[in-house]
Amino acid sequence: MPSPLLDQSRQSSTARAIAPLRLVGPADTMLRQGLDEIVRAFPRRFAGPDKARSVRFQRVADTRRLALRVESSESVVIEYSRPAEAFRALGILMGRVESGLPLRVHEERCAFDSLGVMLDVSRNGVLRIDSVQKLVRHLALMGVNQLMLYTEDTYEVPGEPLFGYFRGGYSQAELRAIDDYAFLFGIEVVPCIQTLGHLEQVLQWPPYQKMQDTAGVIMAGDEASDAFVEKMIAAASAPFRSRRIHIGMDEAHGIGSGQYRLRNGVRPPFEILTEHLGRTTATCRRLGLQPMIWSDMFFRLGSKTNNYYDRESVVSPEVAARVPADVDLVYWDYYHTDRAFYDEWIARHRAMGKEPIFAGGVWTWNRWWAQLPHSFATLRAGMTAARENGLKEAFVTMWGDDGMECDVFSALAGIQFFAELGYGAAEAADDNLAAHFLGSSDASASAWIAASELDLVPGQGDAAFVHANPAKWLLWHDPLLGFLDPLVPASFSGHYARIASRCAEWTTDATEDARLDLVGQVATVLALKTDLHHRLRPAYLAADHATLHRLLDDTVPAIHREVSSLRALHEKRWHAIYRPFGWEVVERRYAGLLSRLDTLARKLRSHLADPALRIEELDCPTHPVWPADSLYSVTLSHHQAATPSRIF
Repeated sequence: MPSPLLDQSRQSSTARAIAPLRLVGPADTMLRQGLDEIVRAFPRRFAGPDKARSVRFQRVADTRRLALRVESSESVVIEYSRPAEAFRALGILMGRVESGLPLRVHEERCAFDSLGVMLDVSRNGVLRIDSVQKLVRHLALMGVNQLMLYTEDTYEVPGEPLFGYFRGGYSQAELRAIDDYAFLFGIEVVPCIQTLGHLEQVLQWPPYQKMQDTAGVIMAGDEASDAFVEKMIAAASAPFRSRRIHIGMDEAHGIGSGQYRLRNGVRPPFEILTEHLGRTTATCRRLGLQPMIWSDMFFRLGSKTNNYYDRESVVSPEVAARVPADVDLVYWDYYHTDRAFYDEWIARHRAMGKEPIFAGGVWTWNRWWAQLPHSFATLRAGMTAARENGLKEAFVTMWGDDGMECDVFSALAGIQFFAELGYGAAEAADDNLAAHFLGSSDASASAWIAASELDLVPGQGDAAFVHANPAKWLLWHDPLLGFLDPLVPASFSGHYARIASRCAEWTTDATEDARLDLVGQVATVLALKTDLHHRLRPAYLAADHATLHRLLDDTVPAIHREVSSLRALHEKRWHAIYRPFGWEVVERRYAGLLSRLDTLARKLRSHLADPALRIEELDCPTHPVWPADSLYSVTLSHHQAATPSRIF
């Protein structure tokens, strides 16, 4: 049966009208420069004065408000209070006109003082400057007014040549250039770093190992560590106009349990954390910075299971009192689809004396394409709670865990949905998504949502509750060992063949829908590879030599050919979006898979020539490692799918 999401896209991405506009004014020089960048980025949407509808901009005092005023069929006025509203209104106008929708008066007001996006540039994929600029233009047309660059070690720290060594980090001058460009659109760029955990990349080098508590956690309470943290904060903040900074401190697992314990003995983790936070906040204060941190460590340390979302977790008033008054807490939640849970956790933050900043997520991590239905469901619940509880700041994250194989631009439809929730109610977000996304990103929302079917396989139920990543682990799953074969039903091959066919239709457009060619190629590989996993071991054990010959002569060479094509396409796409550093990680994955296909072909050939030569890997019985229904909930990394061995 065809997928329901695939069916939704049948009207999506073929004929699109060209509706030229002509921008008149405005007097605001900064807005003018940003608008010039939009015109250059979308040339077919704008034309000369003789044949275009004029668009005039008028600034109003009413805070966080925008309005489209239709004066006539030839003239539109955009009223705005901040640059973000002006650019969002233009995006809405472009989307409605190009969708062929009638122009009408449109008014809305952002519920938040800041509506932000956080880009992960630390998991191998360091965005090229022109990629950041392209994203900034899309974000501006959505009404986003804040951008965070999550940099663990991918920024220059003067005098520290091994900080971010061969990782493709940004220089101070490049960060200033990003800030200058975003400023044209009224977007504040906020540095986002780590000052406690998530520092594995830095702490691996000899000059920093003396500052190591555990593999990824810096030694708290150490003078050298404190001096180094100050150096990081100063370097990360220097290029930016903003005086805000995100200093991280999330997931510092095992804090105080490594070298710290050898030096200082056993101490309560709460004490170590709050003391380190106090010293780091004092550093920010000296540098004139307003810090924020992720809040999870307080809840984890108050939980007997180290679970951020443990309802039995207790953060005592004494611990809460030790959080400096000038530190903001960020409540991140990418998992829950029940609005009541978000209400409860916002209340828990307020019980600590803090007005939290909310952070939702678009699920880009550990996958090829953003899982949009689940992202929509979690954002709908979280942003509705944030809005109804009167929070003033919200942002959305896109992580690149396990190698950033995902095209970060695939998150744009999720960011658009996040922006719609920031400017209106959930019902309006659903109604407006398609036209507004077409306006901001020149792409079909329905096609991009349908591409999420890569990870939404038959039988999973409501897509809103699924965040597994079968497309990733099926690709990297060892073709000879097949130790995960019990999780691969026969239906997968047809499912992926349908996705490949649909993507071939979508990518005929000279629009951003062309990005779906990578999704189509992944699906092409998976249609063949899942068929191999389903047939190989049974045919071998049954001595079905006819089937083994077909696999050897047809299927395995076809998979090898299509994987090689995927590798070439992925490499081209990677280098268009990201810097080359980090590609070597993904390239090794392709090399390993292609080599294992060669090994499989060699062993099949030998066995068919002499059936007495057994293939020991296929003689080994497989067992369900996870329950059958876990296919719809388990997320596996590359190494978990490539081999059951832990030496990797």
